[in-house]
Amino acid sequence: MVHRTFVIAVCFIIASAVSSSITQRSSRAAQGKQKPVADEIVRLRTEWAKNLQSKQIDPLAALYAPDAVYLQPSGARVSGRHAIREVCKKIMDNFTSEITFQSLASDHSGDLAYDSGEYRESLVKLSDKTEAQVQGNYVMIFKRQADGTWLIAEQVWTLVTPSSE
Repeated sequence: MVHRTFVIAVCFIIASAVSSSITQRSSRAAQGKQKPVADEIVRLRTEWAKNLQSKQIDPLAALYAPDAVYLQPSGARVSGRHAIREVCKKIMDNFTSEITFQSLASDHSGDLAYDSGEYRESLVKLSDKTEAQVQGNYVMIFKRQADGTWLIAEQVWTLVTPSSE
């Protein structure tokens, strides 16, 4: 009886150790999968800002999914990569922009990810060299494509106006 109890206890300990090992490996694998997505979000956001500042319209447009949606601070909805490219081209033709992002929240699940935060932008109007400092909030939703790459599926901008206090 003692021998049988001992064997059962050993089996229980081994099963617990194996289960713990599998859980730890699964947790590490999940973390390993999350890190590349988080890195990809940062890369896309950084690439977007760099392309806007350097007026690289085609690389900027390539960051969007073909059916992406771009919601401007005015609330206007622009749908499709080509239409988003045209809006961004107009902005680039009329302004020089230097934008910085401060991500406040980001996460992913399956083939969707998001990044949300605040931005600050220095604008110079090319026609008369007037300068403006603007700030607001943004949300970027990313979707993993069939080839495994991540692209912007939806982008939302708000404009925060300074209070008059």
